[in-house]
Amino acid sequence: QKLTLELYSLCSEAHFSVGNIDEMYSYVDEIIQQETLTELEKGRAYHCKISTLGGSGKASEALALSLDVLGRLGCKFPRTSVGQVAKALSSLSSTKLPKHDITALSHMIDSTKKACMMLMTHAATYAHYCNNPFAMIMAVARMVRWTIKHGIDVSSAAAFALFGSVKVKLFGEYKLGAQFADLGLKILTSLEDKTPESRVTYIVWFMVAPRSRPIHSTLKHLLRGYKVGMQVGDAESAMWNVSMYICSSIVAGKSLKALA
Repeated sequence: QKLTLELYSLCSEAHFSVGNIDEMYSYVDEIIQQETLTELEKGRAYHCKISTLGGSGKASEALALSLDVLGRLGCKFPRTSVGQVAKALSSLSSTKLPKHDITALSHMIDSTKKACMMLMTHAATYAHYCNNPFAMIMAVARMVRWTIKHGIDVSSAAAFALFGSVKVKLFGEYKLGAQFADLGLKILTSLEDKTPESRVTYIVWFMVAPRSRPIHSTLKHLLRGYKVGMQVGDAESAMWNVSMYICSSIVAGKSLKALA
């Protein structure tokens, strides 16, 4: 069973990566329907399905599935609007900057918590696409607190960067938001896996940094974010980086000829 699961999961990911969606679903559905498998063992299949839903204009379904699976893994969030507002507000007040050097934290080792971190990343992303800031806040805030309590995960850098953007964009707390975003960059340097770099770069250097630093200083980072994204296969983040590089360059007074 273990070998079969590995093969089916690999096939799901392979078809997902090249855009063969129908073929991907045939493997994903087969995995998810297996009652003898745990939710954790189905994690890679869920990742493919959630990403496909989100990428095909079904962000609300991607968010709902993310929250469903999180709940079955013991990481429960409220589903009603009122509950999400209350949870988001309480999360904001309880999520603080760490008291010690963030890079001194150990790495998260609990496989269930690591799976939940990835699912919370999905939930935060598609909550943003659905214009549901409260669902995004409650997910990102928990990711920040889990990192401080349980250790650094590959999703931690983006969590700190996103929480910084929340502080900046929704509450105008520019200094505090920049502090959280800078911690996201520090975490990034401690990771061997560079997959999240392009996404973190876009969040920090477009959504946070221009509110507290000269816009000219962001350009080289956005251009690097584009290059790294293309190298690691994160085309979506790469395109966000290069698009915002162009927009920020125009705002900074760069000539159109140079951009062409």
